[in-house]
Amino acid sequence: MLEEKNIPQKDFEEIAEFIPGPEPILNRNGTFIPVCEPDLRGNEKKYVLDAVESTWISSRGKYLDLFEQEFAKKVGAKYAVAVNSGTNALYLAVAALGITQDDEVIIPTFTMISTANSITYLGSKPVLVDCDEFWQIDVSKIEEKITPKTKAIMPVHIYGHSVNISKIERIAEKYRLKVIYDAAEAHGAEYNHAPLGMIGDAVCYSFYGNKILTTGEGGMFTTNNKELAEIARNLKDVAFSKERHFWHKRLGYNFRMTNLAAAVGLAQVEKFDELVNAHRINAMAYMTQLNNVNGITTPKEASWAKNVYWMFGIVVNHKKFGMSRDKLRDFLADRGIETRTFFVPIHFQPYYYEQYKGERYPIAESLSRDGMYLPSSSLLTESQITYVCNAIKEAHET
Repeated sequence: MLEEKNIPQKDFEEIAEFIPGPEPILNRNGTFIPVCEPDLRGNEKKYVLDAVESTWISSRGKYLDLFEQEFAKKVGAKYAVAVNSGTNALYLAVAALGITQDDEVIIPTFTMISTANSITYLGSKPVLVDCDEFWQIDVSKIEEKITPKTKAIMPVHIYGHSVNISKIERIAEKYRLKVIYDAAEAHGAEYNHAPLGMIGDAVCYSFYGNKILTTGEGGMFTTNNKELAEIARNLKDVAFSKERHFWHKRLGYNFRMTNLAAAVGLAQVEKFDELVNAHRINAMAYMTQLNNVNGITTPKEASWAKNVYWMFGIVVNHKKFGMSRDKLRDFLADRGIETRTFFVPIHFQPYYYEQYKGERYPIAESLSRDGMYLPSSSLLTESQITYVCNAIKEAHET
């Protein structure tokens, strides 16, 4: 598991067009707009200082309890368990649900590698599915991937847009599968006007520094199942027994969040609606200015979804726009605008390549080749958005 893996050169040449080029060199001598930055203008400093002065800086303290309680309310869940990363929230969900060696879990290939890793850590196998027009897992292709070894589905709410939950839940019920929703990028997103945390066996969130809500590093496991919440809480705390101290009946993990991080998290939850709304307002501004630029495709929003646009993504049609995605990134970087490419699909990742060699997922591959996201912070100003859009229009006209 610790070995470094590479794609054979011949194979790499065949898929090279789908793999991002080097990161462009940013011009920081004038205007600089980062791809994302956290909004820490609330009570973050006050609460962290209070935690420091209380000396409760580790994995106990009032901010952990308050953060879990308030976040659960916001996402519609009965129970929330704070952990030290979004990846470990997923790992915890897989472990708590009893998914183990040689079991299979269905995921989208178009996702951050953490989704696949959380399954691989326990010796289980991620089974891949392509995405749909909304960049989400293609529900119509899930059933064909189900085998006797399939134990769960792990859909991902990509870039803040919900998957088609009702269809996924029907499949899960039909085949008696567990459902773990990866909502790392989807704080505040909704499905049919309902918050995402109230559906599924478990829903997992990330609070990495670029997320809509952040604790720097951190994550949250949420569920409406009391027993599952208790198992997850025990597992993430090295599986200490309630009977006596230093007594362990399970193989536990140290996935604990600190009270300091939770202090930041509580302050972030206090601005939950404000932060979510800022991302939606920014997205509307981007779409108003970019919708008529030939060769630029902006995100769609399904009728069932409230998209929170964690990152505002665009797809660049090389022929229509007159410039490739990577060339556009260079153009924008020269003007002080930071961007990121879309995810590289799991089946093209060097670590997983041999496992999925020969499998192709055309929609995910085209998004990997042509997709990028623009500056998406809740702190963005209207003038900054206009600057970015004008630069894209300038590139189109070049």
